[in-house]
Amino acid sequence: MQAKSFRQYFIIVVLLSIAIALTIRFPFIMELLFEDGDRGGSGSHHHREFTPDFAHFFVDTAISFIVALVMFIMNYFILKPTDRNSHITAIRIVLAVSLTILLVSILNHGLYSVSSIFDTRPSGRGRKNEFEFINFYVSALVVGCVLIIRLVFQKQGIKLEYEELKREALQRQYESLKNQLSPHFLFNSLTALKVLIQDAPDKAQNYVNSLSKALRYTLQSNEKQLVTLQEEMEFMHSYIYLIRMRYDTNLIVNHEIDESLLLFMLPPLTIQTLVENAIKHNEISKRKPLKIDIVTTEKESLFVRNNIQKKYTEESGTGLGLTNLSKQFEILIGKEIIITKTDKSFTVEIPLIKQ
Repeated sequence: MQAKSFRQYFIIVVLLSIAIALTIRFPFIMELLFEDGDRGGSGSHHHREFTPDFAHFFVDTAISFIVALVMFIMNYFILKPTDRNSHITAIRIVLAVSLTILLVSILNHGLYSVSSIFDTRPSGRGRKNEFEFINFYVSALVVGCVLIIRLVFQKQGIKLEYEELKREALQRQYESLKNQLSPHFLFNSLTALKVLIQDAPDKAQNYVNSLSKALRYTLQSNEKQLVTLQEEMEFMHSYIYLIRMRYDTNLIVNHEIDESLLLFMLPPLTIQTLVENAIKHNEISKRKPLKIDIVTTEKESLFVRNNIQKKYTEESGTGLGLTNLSKQFEILIGKEIIITKTDKSFTVEIPLIKQ
């Protein structure tokens, strides 16, 4: 991680060093671009003459680049701009400034000799002072840039830390919601088993066997955030069998699933929650059979729809099913389920998640 941060920092400071070196030589560049080449009058043809010393320009630009890069690298180890756990102190700033002044003084002595080899202008105290001033100015810019880089990295670090904490909080919330679904399913299944033992004891044994398979799925699904639509529908075949043991032909469940969407994903027990919700809130009898449709759409979504035939006295329940399901989708993919209710039907549309 530290090596990666240094590589990022190095790329940034190389570009900044080039920008600083060119900015320092900006007057020469402007002179080069806008020098008046027509010195013989408007009527005469004259080629543009470039009087500045190009060798002097390139050497001084290279020296400014070297000074800036060396200062950037030295201050990396003092100010630690990419380390979000490192705190800036007055002592470290003083140390950075002091070492910067010392190092640039040493560099000035050696680099001025190199510059003098290529500089055709007469040497003198004034030229040396100008050379040293420019390098000190470059060093001051570098220290300022390092502090700005540090602020940027710190801001990014804080943002990443916030996102990580947010993700962990959502994960804990999701696990809490998911852990509430299995007891909810078990509670309703045991309630159905109780009624079945009273009304049809001969079918209770088969119901228990099928229930064990369904519960195995719910326990395994607790270890997953998402399951495929195919896995969910295989579970639903067992679950619907359990429900029909109680309601027989009074419960009609139709499903039309596009095979191309079978590998799309959704939270486990999604369809079961919607089917259970429809059963809990509607009358199911020979006089009023309940019809439930489970259908995929061209929008890569799935809807569960049932006709409305309200009970006079509704079954007691925990009230967690539909609320928890809505929160699960919001946490996992940031999308909401769509609930549509009319006088005759109740429909819940859920988005399928592409792998």
